[in-house]
Amino acid sequence: MISAKKTIVMVFAVASLLLLATAAISAADGPAVMVTDYKVEPEVLMPGDTGTITVTIQNMDTQSSETETTTTTTTSYTSSTTTTSTINAEIESIRLSSRSRDIEWLLEGFQRSEYYNVGALGPGESITISLPIEAATHTSDGTYFPEVYIEVDNGNNVRFPIPVKVESSSVEILEKDVPSEISLSESKEIAMVVANNRPNSVSGVNVHVKAKSEELEFTSERIFVGNLAPYEKRAVNFSLSPLSTGNKDIQFVVEYKNGINSHRNTLESVVFVRSNADIRLILVDAPKSVLKGEVVKIDFDVANGMPKDVKAVSVVPVSNAEGRVRILPSEYFIGDMEAGDVFSASFDLDTSELNAGENRIAFKLAFRDIDTDKIYEIVGYEVHMEVKEPQKDALPAMSMSFVALPVILLSVVAVVWVRVKHRRKMVE
Repeated sequence: MISAKKTIVMVFAVASLLLLATAAISAADGPAVMVTDYKVEPEVLMPGDTGTITVTIQNMDTQSSETETTTTTTTSYTSSTTTTSTINAEIESIRLSSRSRDIEWLLEGFQRSEYYNVGALGPGESITISLPIEAATHTSDGTYFPEVYIEVDNGNNVRFPIPVKVESSSVEILEKDVPSEISLSESKEIAMVVANNRPNSVSGVNVHVKAKSEELEFTSERIFVGNLAPYEKRAVNFSLSPLSTGNKDIQFVVEYKNGINSHRNTLESVVFVRSNADIRLILVDAPKSVLKGEVVKIDFDVANGMPKDVKAVSVVPVSNAEGRVRILPSEYFIGDMEAGDVFSASFDLDTSELNAGENRIAFKLAFRDIDTDKIYEIVGYEVHMEVKEPQKDALPAMSMSFVALPVILLSVVAVVWVRVKHRRKMVE
């Protein structure tokens, strides 16, 4: 027969085993939360870019449940009710943490630390959370692993590293076929290449071209390329028409988006526009040196050697020796010229305000194309002229001459009078 002491020990042992079994079951039945999917947009950030980490969080436990038994006793009978319910995952907070400041979590321009009171996930349920991020401008190229930390109130917390790539390569605009020089009044095609050097696609690619002065015309000025796949290249063409001669600076600009981030790159180029040898401004006569204050004449011939007529031809002074010279007329208008015509143009130059020494007076030739009605300008000629100061002793010498003249005249009269008187005495 089992003693009462042994019976008590066995009861405690069984109770302990039951408690351990219950704890094990509770631990096994707790909700298991996992990150089942994630996405980084843009796929690869540039330094200074903002982006988004989107994670899908799911309660993977579909079998855990809680059972509650309620016993009701009355005077006549005793009854019990058993209720079974699933266990939800109570998510307390979600945050993004990083070991460095290269990748930070941002929202509306302010740094955030975590989302609080996210809610409960039933068995098999999931939730998608977006975490705005920013790559610091000093971030080096490479892959970074900020962690998504999920705090579960009634289960195990989760740490999940998200790989975020940073790459500083960009979209470039490159020359494919750009002429080094072009003749005035002709048009040429310019071929450029847009190259996406990034390991991810970019969107909204635009290419536009502009001159630093209004002396070049382009058709078209802007070309929309659209999306470019990783390492993709695309050719774009512009038509160039010059309006004046000389070196012309051109700027090509490519604009694009990496995710929601706008970027741009530029390329500088130079095209030399040479003068049409078919229409010329020819210097006929101009003094090489003048005395300051003189008004001198400068004569030109305008020759149309083009195989077609031109119209609205005029010769205009464009360099006024820093504004110190007066030239009349301010524009010598010739008008229409047929092929082979030669006309003259003459200017009067007042040198009163010019400095002594060499001065340069430039003239340009302007005309309008009879077919396209475009206005063209040619820097036709630069007149070099030396201005000399009048001699300072010229005026005193003249003054002395005027003073001495009466004395000389009186002396002559006296000599003549003496000689006449002497002759009279000899006659007597």
